Amino acid sequence: MVEINTADPEEWDTSNDAPDGDDYDATDDYEDTDDFEDTDDFEEEVEDELNDRRDEYEPEKKEPKFKNVIEFVEGYFVSVIRRRISDNDGGLSWDSRWWAYPEVVARLTALHHAWEEARVSDSASAMSLWWIQHLEPHLRVILDGDTGPMANATSDRSFMGWPAMPAEPVPAGVLAMILDQNEGAGQ
Repeated sequence: MVEINTADPEEWDTSNDAPDGDDYDATDDYEDTDDFEDTDDFEEEVEDELNDRRDEYEPEKKEPKFKNVIEFVEGYFVSVIRRRISDNDGGLSWDSRWWAYPEVVARLTALHHAWEEARVSDSASAMSLWWIQHLEPHLRVILDGDTGPMANATSDRSFMGWPAMPAEPVPAGVLAMILDQNEGAGQ
């Protein structure tokens, strides 16, 4: 059972040293710098803590194995990808001057980027997907001896690639329509 003090209010000890509401002026005794002398240090500590936590959740960015498409082709592609290449008889075509063919450079660059992404992926199947979804479709085009970019490549180096496809300037009205459609699709 709880015992409650039922003494007469006059018997209560009301003596205290605290001033009553009107008699107390908080600005007399308080300086605003008392508690916050080291605010710069505090802000630095908070920033450091936030950076530490951010680092925990952000994956470590790995450096690419090959810095560019040239290193990728010379250091990986030509030594790993091996096919029977024909000299202009409708089989597979490859020109060692791959860098002379803009489409081949673009496709190999795309393959390089996808390979680097697969290499650092946490997924165990990422590299297999690179072979199936990226390399094989590009190789079918790059090495196609009938219609590919190096289809007429010859060992005597007389073929320097197909000329660029012709394109006329887009008329202003059509350009505006195309750009308006593309802007709406991106939203």
